[in-house]
Amino acid sequence: MAFYAWTIRVPNRQPIMRVTEIEQLHTVMGVLDLPGLQYAQDITVSVYGGVADSGKFRHVDVEDGFDWSMTWTKVTGATV
Repeated sequence: MAFYAWTIRVPNRQPIMRVTEIEQLHTVMGVLDLPGLQYAQDITVSVYGGVADSGKFRHVDVEDGFDWSMTWTKVTGATV
């Protein structure tokens, strides 16, 4: 079971920072219902399949100015 440290930054709120399994990141992204996001898994997927060990994504909507971003990185040696 792999853990990821991740941060989601959304306008007008404090950053959401957690260390969880990737499924919880996907769930939070779905709950936030972020524009420009159809499937959270599409952002974190590796070109080789599975989850990329780290990455970042930024969505900018020029029309309404809604700019959100997320970063994640795999945490080695993490236990619950």
